[in-house]
Amino acid sequence: MSENLKHNGTYVNVYYYKISDFIPDLEAFGKYLDGLEAAGEKILSVTPNIGFVDTSWLLGTSFQGVKGFAVITRKS
Repeated sequence: MSENLKHNGTYVNVYYYKISDFIPDLEAFGKYLDGLEAAGEKILSVTPNIGFVDTSWLLGTSFQGVKGFAVITRKS
């Protein structure tokens, strides 16, 4: 999880979890969130990162999707 840590604050941590295929990656993302909770952190917010994804070149530049999630946790 430390490879995803983008901010190690006094009270909160901010992680970024990158995904490539939204539906198939949801199970792994859920396990990732479970791991954060098991490590004693409380999840405060999950914010999607929306933008151009790999299929944008095929479906046109107006096609966007979820590229990843910012996860904000409160430290224990």
